[in-house]
Amino acid sequence: MKITQSAKEKTKVKILDEAVNLIIEKGFKNASMREMAKNAGVSNPTIYNYFPTKEKILYAYIEQKHQQAAAILEEIEDFNTYTLREQLQTLIETELELYLEDREFIIQISEMAFHSSGLKIESLYGTNEVFMEMVTDMLEIAIEAGEIAEPPFKEYLPKLFWDYFITVVAYWVKDDSEMFENTTQYIDHSMGVIEALLQSQILNKASDLGMFLFKTHFLSSLEKFSVKRAGFLGLKRKLKGVFNEK
Repeated sequence: MKITQSAKEKTKVKILDEAVNLIIEKGFKNASMREMAKNAGVSNPTIYNYFPTKEKILYAYIEQKHQQAAAILEEIEDFNTYTLREQLQTLIETELELYLEDREFIIQISEMAFHSSGLKIESLYGTNEVFMEMVTDMLEIAIEAGEIAEPPFKEYLPKLFWDYFITVVAYWVKDDSEMFENTTQYIDHSMGVIEALLQSQILNKASDLGMFLFKTHFLSSLEKFSVKRAGFLGLKRKLKGVFNEK
């Protein structure tokens, strides 16, 4: 009997849920794939079909939360009337709310990513496709609506915002204030800075300055180097001809 895609997805979610619970209970190193499979009610070969390594479970969890966040935002009726800052801030707060239930698990991911060689933080970039798409759409809508001018290097902004989001999570896992009030203020203040940058002409002016310096100094230096190199090669050929004649 062929297993439907829906059944496969349910099995994947069940394995993921049980794996997260076990990692919270025993820690990443002590939680075995065999025990995860047992708790999820699947065979050992089955769990490896879904998650070849324990690290894949971490990545799948992050991807799952991105997808859940996207679904939640889509259900907000007037979300399209939010400002860019409100949309981005709602995205961050929604993701953190989803992480809250499994905060101990997120703490372990954070510690592995920032304090050990067990998990490379660069590997988390493979989990952020849905997140990046959401941010890209928000930026495009804000530009089309005239809320912000099209910034230079626009294609890199979603990645930069992802980097910013990682710093927010890193701050959140260390926050012991009541109701994570410090994290709320950190997000509010930092998003204010981001909003000010996007709404001002600073990025465009900085880009203009960078291009000016590149054209007038770097290219000029490169041209002078090329001329000197050509002169050196010409001299070298002449000297070689003199010695060959002798």
